Amino acid sequence: SRNMLAQQRRVLRLVGQLVLPASPCSTPLLPQQQLRAFGSSSGNMTGALWNTKFKIGMCQTSVSTKKEVSLENAKKAGAEAIKQGAQVVIFGEMLSCPYATKFFVEYGERIPAIGGVPEQDKAPTAKLFSDMAKDNKVWIVGGSIPELDGDKVYNTCLVFDDKGVMVARHRKVHLFDIDVAATDKRPAMKFKESDVLSPGETMTLVDFPWCRAGIGICYDVRFPEYALMLKNRGAKMLIYPGAFNMTTGPAHWSVLARGRANDSQCYVAMVSPARSENPMDYQAWGHSMLVSPWAEIQTEAEHQPTVVVAEVDPTEADRIREQVPTSNQKRSDLYVPYADPQVPAGSPSKRART
Repeated sequence: SRNMLAQQRRVLRLVGQLVLPASPCSTPLLPQQQLRAFGSSSGNMTGALWNTKFKIGMCQTSVSTKKEVSLENAKKAGAEAIKQGAQVVIFGEMLSCPYATKFFVEYGERIPAIGGVPEQDKAPTAKLFSDMAKDNKVWIVGGSIPELDGDKVYNTCLVFDDKGVMVARHRKVHLFDIDVAATDKRPAMKFKESDVLSPGETMTLVDFPWCRAGIGICYDVRFPEYALMLKNRGAKMLIYPGAFNMTTGPAHWSVLARGRANDSQCYVAMVSPARSENPMDYQAWGHSMLVSPWAEIQTEAEHQPTVVVAEVDPTEADRIREQVPTSNQKRSDLYVPYADPQVPAGSPSKRART
């Protein structure tokens, strides 16, 4: 219908391309040369390592008000992950900036274009990751940092290949604007990223030598539509640097990680900063984890600074998708790919059956 087509266009505008699939269960993969329009890298999908096992290192680091201390923490954690055999090293959200809107501009960095070389004075966090990747021949998913671009500020995750080249940049698509009242079981939590940050406008895919991965940041994990779009574009792993708090973390962190793994039949890596010892600071939940395509928690940290190394087997996603073929069972005759068109409250859906 016309309404369904309009809804599809609104959803797909997010990714910067107007590609209308014949049905939601047969969304075609994009040609490699088109991936950069999605904020993504183009890799070798026919290389000898494609669809083989690899190790990720999840670095749950402490964040200080002194940026140089935060960067030293990241440097040490990255070195430990590499020592343990990690081939992809992943950091947490805002790993070099205290998580409060008042700090985002002060700690912000100016990032070069994809393929460019970060400058130490303009982007010390990005420079650290570029050097770490190049010197150790590993891939780096650099958590997130405040990115300054003109008069805008973004919550941005940078990805560097094993030559130290920046191959992808994900700007957080869904901003963390919440106002949760306190109860007898949980503290209140109010935060409004949009006071300072602007939202990203693209989905982000990266071709590692082993598989394609989708990138999101923290609040992005609450939106299954985004995860499904990444999966439909070929992702077998979803990576979310995040900094859930002591209100949302206990309730939703693992639930959302397992939910997105179940929805997409992908591995899901959720990587957090460590919890601060200062009770006046933003209190991150921690609990960095890897979840399998079967939605089982493979490994989970506590809240202290730590490094966790775990194995990812892309063929496991293939096996789960064959055994539980939800991608081929979606009912486009009953619903559009991600949500029904708006229906007035109290009105029966046009697709309701009696």
